Amino acid sequence: MIIVDKLNKIAACTAALLMFTAISFLECRAADQGPLLLLVHVTSRLNDISLNQAHYILNNGRLPGKMVTPFHVFVDAKIETIIKRRFPSLNFKTCIASNTPPHSDQNALLITDMGGIKSSMKVLSINNNYPWGVTNADYTISDSDAYPLMVKGISFFDKSLHVTIVQTGVTAMTRAFMRTVNKHGDIYRPIRAVEAITSAADLAMTSNEVSFVPGCSWPLKDRMLFCSPPPYFDILKKSGFDIIELTGNHNNDFGWNYNTASMVMLKEAGMIYFGGGENLSEAMKVRYITIKGKIFSFVGFNQWGPPDAWATESRAGALKLTRERFIDLISEARKNSHVVFVTVQWGNEDNPVPHEIQVEYFHLAAEMGADILVSSSSHRPMGLEFYRGKFISYGLGNFLFDQMQTIHHRQGLIARHHFYDGRHIQTELIPYIIHNYSEPVPVHDREAKELLDDVYRYSRGPVFKK
Repeated sequence: MIIVDKLNKIAACTAALLMFTAISFLECRAADQGPLLLLVHVTSRLNDISLNQAHYILNNGRLPGKMVTPFHVFVDAKIETIIKRRFPSLNFKTCIASNTPPHSDQNALLITDMGGIKSSMKVLSINNNYPWGVTNADYTISDSDAYPLMVKGISFFDKSLHVTIVQTGVTAMTRAFMRTVNKHGDIYRPIRAVEAITSAADLAMTSNEVSFVPGCSWPLKDRMLFCSPPPYFDILKKSGFDIIELTGNHNNDFGWNYNTASMVMLKEAGMIYFGGGENLSEAMKVRYITIKGKIFSFVGFNQWGPPDAWATESRAGALKLTRERFIDLISEARKNSHVVFVTVQWGNEDNPVPHEIQVEYFHLAAEMGADILVSSSSHRPMGLEFYRGKFISYGLGNFLFDQMQTIHHRQGLIARHHFYDGRHIQTELIPYIIHNYSEPVPVHDREAKELLDDVYRYSRGPVFKK
């Protein structure tokens, strides 16, 4: 009996040792390889390929099939040796992906690792997987470790370094928006189709341009003086918004005291706001948020006014844009954070061609090191620009607002920004169309293509050859 017990103990110890060795081997194997990434032009219709297609490209420089145009293949210099060894038949040029990506070549294919991703080129998913997860049919992201193109010697992907920030355009829950909510008796109906997208991000932000006023009801006495019923504040909370832009020109429509009261509501809900404040001093504050060890900063301005919308020493409002403030606050943000967001409420609301002042100031911000630059005043989607590698959107369009007079006013974009180790690597543009004066509903296929084609039509800079 004693001998049997000893044999059992020896067997158990041996099994444990073998299991430990196997686990250690798997851990070493996982840490020894990383995702090989294929990037294409930002306007490419190609979004996802199969693993077999990826291998075919890596061996032949093109997709399989007849009459297929070969890619202009570029390989990041730091992984050139690995690619030559693994795919000796592939013809390519070498580039330094982090500095000189081939983003203006519409037929380019860039092969790189996580360190070489540039937001001005689009990462292809493989078997519907990215290193950071799976994008589902409803545009939500599911966690996944199934990215299939893993190569030994490529840098390891650390999920703890990946951050998503969702950003929307105009939120103005007023006028016909109120009428529709009242009609259906469901306060959350407007966000049913997008709530899962906004609430799942590490940080979600919107530009709320209307204060919450007790007694606010449909119809308004003046259709250009806006208010939102206080219960609608729960729409912001259920959407998962963490940070609210207050650069809008309607927050003081019913008096600055209601604007102040709305800011108190934001504070009590644990939300941070920027671009406006209870007075000028607060409106001028750069807001900082730390996510996964990296500091993100937010700066906002209002160019257009009217003067009653601007904060003063004794009155709540938006921060009036001046060149001095613009330079000072962005300089402060750049000095104290890893990533800088800049938003401006411009006078241009409907013209898809940006005004000269928009281009001038956003270029200046990019030169100063700002990373994400967005016009928050647009009532339709507008063009993009990648100036010095920095992401510029001249307008994401309406989000929770009642404008339906043209298809352009009904269209909009949710920008889902991806960051890795404190560096902006991608921005997904999630297209939607507003229904019932209140409901943004994501679109696919033809409707998505038409919307994005219009955005690219008005985009500017070398990436778009304009």
